[in-house]
Amino acid sequence: MAMKFLHVSTIFALIYLCYGYVIDEKSLFSENIESENEYVVTTLPSFVHDGHFPHNCSQRERRKAQPIYSRHSRLKKCCPLGESLSLTEEEDNRALCVSTNRNIQYRVLNVTLYDSCIEDMETDLNLPVEIGNPCNTSFLYNSGDDLFYVVQDGSLLVMDTYANETYTMENKYCIDIENSSGTTYAIVCITAVDEHINRSQILIVGILMLISIPCLLLVSYVHFRIRELRTLHGMTLSIMSVCLATGYLLYSLVHLFKLDDHNFGYSVQFFMLSYYFWFFCLCCNVCCNIWLHISLNKGKTYNVRLLYMTIYCVFSFTGSLILVILTKQKGLPGMPSYFIQGYTESIRESQRYFIPPVSTLLLFSFFVMAATFFGFQKFKSRGISLATSPISDVASPKDLKIYEEVKKDAKCISLLGLILICTWLLEIVTFYSPGPQIYLILMDMINGLQGVFVLLIFLVIRRRRTIIFQWWNDRGSYVVEKVELDILN
Repeated sequence: MAMKFLHVSTIFALIYLCYGYVIDEKSLFSENIESENEYVVTTLPSFVHDGHFPHNCSQRERRKAQPIYSRHSRLKKCCPLGESLSLTEEEDNRALCVSTNRNIQYRVLNVTLYDSCIEDMETDLNLPVEIGNPCNTSFLYNSGDDLFYVVQDGSLLVMDTYANETYTMENKYCIDIENSSGTTYAIVCITAVDEHINRSQILIVGILMLISIPCLLLVSYVHFRIRELRTLHGMTLSIMSVCLATGYLLYSLVHLFKLDDHNFGYSVQFFMLSYYFWFFCLCCNVCCNIWLHISLNKGKTYNVRLLYMTIYCVFSFTGSLILVILTKQKGLPGMPSYFIQGYTESIRESQRYFIPPVSTLLLFSFFVMAATFFGFQKFKSRGISLATSPISDVASPKDLKIYEEVKKDAKCISLLGLILICTWLLEIVTFYSPGPQIYLILMDMINGLQGVFVLLIFLVIRRRRTIIFQWWNDRGSYVVEKVELDILN
């Protein structure tokens, strides 16, 4: 009888002791990670402090530094959209990106931070995704063993219930899902990729780009406005110059005034790619002239010129637009590789739709110009000189002038192509094999001066001075004395 009474007393005592402890629902901290095949819920009770469970965070001191949502807040994803992590034990446990069919969704929490306490405001947030792994060396967290959450300013909130600090906020990180297991991983940087070019160097290159812009616009205006220069070659050169000038303007504004490059990046990519597409068209135009129109003695009618220009426009703008769309679909930054060195695999992947296409276009341009060279050699191998040919239709003054014009155009395009290819090769070397900063800034300075090179090659070296002065004199805006007009007369 005494034993039964003791058991009953013990039960009542336990009920009485437990009656005073109430766990508030708000003290549960949850994260939902949805993928194609799973739904994981992780809960964490509010933190223990001084041996008691607080009913809410109002009993704690609010931290001065709070995560604040802004239009620059980004959720940092390691791999491009449509891809996820693949962790391998080879090559120092590298995390690679592979294609995936998983539909990954991340829940972003809106929180207020207190000492040893976090309050979830229970409001839904959607942050734009920023692609890339910013880390040189890193810690690796997984959702099975660790607790981490993305908060409203895009930072990563990492919980640690076993150390003195209850949680930490990380800005240098990326988060993604492992392809085979479906586990969510967070890569937190021990050392991040720092800015490898200082502000003064950015200002120098930005100013050089701004100097190139009026040079490019002058070349474009002259070839568009003057009737003698408004040929198919001149119109192609004019549009090419406008594309480069627009790309330089947007690029310099972003870096000089620290604008949001997430939106401007795709526009810059489009115009910079269009520039290289139009340069390829410029090479093709000279090649077609020497192999088709001069060699076969077939002139260009208005309809033929219109057909050529339509093909060039469709090819250049459609090709650039497709590459920009692919870049945006993958969530990659559109900003070209200037000021960037490929320290990590993620940075190198970010340029997959800029560096390989430009390299391919310049390679094909080289082949086309080589074919153009052999086209000119064909006349010499046959012993044909347009100036002394007995064939009247070939040796006519009109055909001779066309031949000389095409020959001069080919020389100027070859010179510009040589500059583009050399600077681009050095740009690739400095990007994929990061070296001293002096090489990087030197390549960027040369690229920033491309507008000056275009002006010198196509107006100064090409000797357009006579035509320009004659046009200016005919307008009555300027009196030109003792200008040699023998060619025009």
